[in-house]
Amino acid sequence: MDILKPHVPDLIDFCRALSSVDGVRRVSAVVVEVDVETDTVKITIEGRDIDFEKVKERVKEMGAAVHSVDEVVFEQ
Repeated sequence: MDILKPHVPDLIDFCRALSSVDGVRRVSAVVVEVDVETDTVKITIEGRDIDFEKVKERVKEMGAAVHSVDEVVFEQ
């Protein structure tokens, strides 16, 4: 996912909060761009039965916004 987030919370706390969503087993992040007030971040979330709506809620709770979902993989 491409996410636009404020500088606070920092990337570690942001990813930690996302990892607490049910079903999420792994979160990785790369900062793509830094602006005066925001960071553009590429986030990869892995797990089983992840509720994307809950992920978006958690992102919003931290003052950030999902710009796009660039890749989705489903496994049986």
